[in-house]
Amino acid sequence: MQPHFFPWPGYFNLISKVDKFVFLDDVQYSKNSWHNRNYIIVDREKFLINIPVVKSSLDTKIKDKVIDKHNNSKNRISKIIFQSYSKHKYYEDLSELMNYFLSLESKYLSDCNINIIKFVSSKLKIQTQFLCSSDLSLTETRTYKLIKILEKLNAKEYVSPIGAKDYLTQDHFETLTDIKLHFHEFSGTNYSQMNQNAFIKNLSILDVVANLGWKNTEIYIKSSS
Repeated sequence: MQPHFFPWPGYFNLISKVDKFVFLDDVQYSKNSWHNRNYIIVDREKFLINIPVVKSSLDTKIKDKVIDKHNNSKNRISKIIFQSYSKHKYYEDLSELMNYFLSLESKYLSDCNINIIKFVSSKLKIQTQFLCSSDLSLTETRTYKLIKILEKLNAKEYVSPIGAKDYLTQDHFETLTDIKLHFHEFSGTNYSQMNQNAFIKNLSILDVVANLGWKNTEIYIKSSS
């Protein structure tokens, strides 16, 4: 999967189910995507946080996208999160994550996202091995690229995000390789969100940690389908 900014819990659920997880960091950066933004709750409403990036050509790869550090963007994001979740039961656990985020000196968005994902995974006691597709020096695209990655890793089975089903089907993945294909779907049960009358779904892992804490977030991530 491409490295997302403070991903939703389904991202970590997928990581917990595989032996090796590959960050697809050498594909094109997508503007207004999960690469640099995600949702939290502010004043009981769904709110989009985003980390600004420096403008570049349309074909810029994710690994080459530079964070715009003007206007103290990281501090601004952190202030919004701290204020929004300051009265939550597991504020200290959330603070640990945010302080780690503030300590990162990554120039590139991809490095920042990958470090966050690895940190959260370690707190959730996920033992998956992480790799980056850029380290494999491949020139293929789409399904052909995925197959080459899998072959390099001697994979027997591939767990794909459900969002890739259409193009994998169009490219006839299962006729191009003997590697067994599985599609990962995550619904996740509703967890208790402080001061919310109705559950707001599809939020960043930040909301889960603030409401459940590390220990219960681990249980939630690993037990959810």
